[in-house]
Amino acid sequence: MKKARKILLITILSLISAAFHISCDGGSSGDQSTQTTTINGRVTNIIASAQKEERSFKFANIVDLITFIKEAKAQGGVLVTAIIDGITVASDVTDPEGNFTLTLELDSATNVLILFDINGDDVSIELVVEEGSILNINISIDLNAPPGDEVEIVDMEDVQGPIRCQTGTVEIIKNENESLIIDGGGEACIRTEGNCTIFLDPGNILLTNCEQCVDARGTSEVTIISPNGDIVCEASEDGFRARGNAKIVIDAFGAIDILAGDNGVKADGNSFLSLGADMCTINSLESPIDVSGNATIDTSGCEEIVEAPSPLPSPSPLPSPSPSPSPSPGPS
Repeated sequence: MKKARKILLITILSLISAAFHISCDGGSSGDQSTQTTTINGRVTNIIASAQKEERSFKFANIVDLITFIKEAKAQGGVLVTAIIDGITVASDVTDPEGNFTLTLELDSATNVLILFDINGDDVSIELVVEEGSILNINISIDLNAPPGDEVEIVDMEDVQGPIRCQTGTVEIIKNENESLIIDGGGEACIRTEGNCTIFLDPGNILLTNCEQCVDARGTSEVTIISPNGDIVCEASEDGFRARGNAKIVIDAFGAIDILAGDNGVKADGNSFLSLGADMCTINSLESPIDVSGNATIDTSGCEEIVEAPSPLPSPSPLPSPSPSPSPSPGPS
């Protein structure tokens, strides 16, 4: 897997909305408006420029040199600026731990240049950022790297809103070290209808705050793959739900962990649903697996299956009947 370079392309073709839904073919069902997008970052490491250290030996005294090296390697006090089309839209200064936050108002997926000022040395990385998302990134900076490669993203976690699709194709493909979080906000995290196809391929995947993690209808297809990590589903109702002629495929390198308020996985009609992972854990209040009609649920891809329904409360023990009093002896 290639390391992140100056221009990091995050291929997110899905159009995700927190305030209104956008169909996969690009048409919107409401007036377009800006959405708050947050980039939370942490500069984990800064490697000072060897060239400047050598020049400092020649032209500065040892006190100045020590000061330079200390400042160059410090994580705090770095000015971080977000630039769109040459215009500064947000800025922050890293705290002593290297943390910074940039808040943007975007109305669509946008190229954002993140500029870091390291003691007068400007280095940058460009991201394609989705509107309404929360992006968490860890960054390492090496001032000795070739121009354009000084900034490296060592970890990325992207928080998206719910996905809605009726026709077309949605793809979210990320690098090996990037995770994806989809927050349903109490609704279905992913809902598909018609002829929609959704394909997700990041590192770890968390579907959280969902009514259903996936609700696939019609002839739609949903494929969620985590080739290097785990897939976690947290739903207040069914975990994964396939209806009609829909198809859901969930495949993880590590584990699939389903926590559901109703059924863990449910399929009816002529639908198809499959799970594949080293371990598949289904913790549900109702049936771990519920299949009806001509539907198929295939769990043969799970090396190990753990079905852990939440226990019902134990019945209270009935009180033991009190012994009837012995009759008093009658008169002789």
